[in-house]
Amino acid sequence: MRAMRTERLAVWLAGLLVALVAITASANPLLDDAQRWERALPGIELLDPAPQAPPGLSYEDATGASVQLSASRGRLRLLNLWATWCAPCREEMPSLDRLAGELGGPEFEVLPIASGPNAMDDLERFYEMTDLQALPILRSPDSQIAATLGAVALPSTFLIGPQGRVLARLTGDAQWDAPAIVDLIRGQWPVKTSAWSSSITLGEIP
Repeated sequence: MRAMRTERLAVWLAGLLVALVAITASANPLLDDAQRWERALPGIELLDPAPQAPPGLSYEDATGASVQLSASRGRLRLLNLWATWCAPCREEMPSLDRLAGELGGPEFEVLPIASGPNAMDDLERFYEMTDLQALPILRSPDSQIAATLGAVALPSTFLIGPQGRVLARLTGDAQWDAPAIVDLIRGQWPVKTSAWSSSITLGEIP
């Protein structure tokens, strides 16, 4: 009799654990304000469940050194994939620069990653011509990040939480320093940090 009770308890606990994992995995904090996000950024997709970014993603900094995406773990990141030859990308870069200048810091970072064969000279020239002050020069010459995250066009932007979960993605350009977007991003810290705590790996982004 005791063995049967123990077995039933084990089965019940296993079921409870599965349910808790499912709840935690789907706890995308952006869903609390889904309608506001969708109004501010038409076309944005809030991922539910929010998958873990695949490990090993890296990009180059202005010196050509490799940087792991995980190096900025612990802050909310807006990862923007763009290219110097992409007109909508070029148009939205000043708004990303202003966003980084206003909100950049220990809680938030903008990562503008030039995807594909973008020559460093061309990037530096564009930054100088456009007077970009707050954005770093970053690139992914082999388009590894775009391929891994499933970007189908440029620009593509991904919002990645402090624990590496991909919370949202947007294909196309946006006015990133619009007050509604700034308020939504700022509203994610510090009160919602606990909702980012899951580090469950959910496989590739659907």
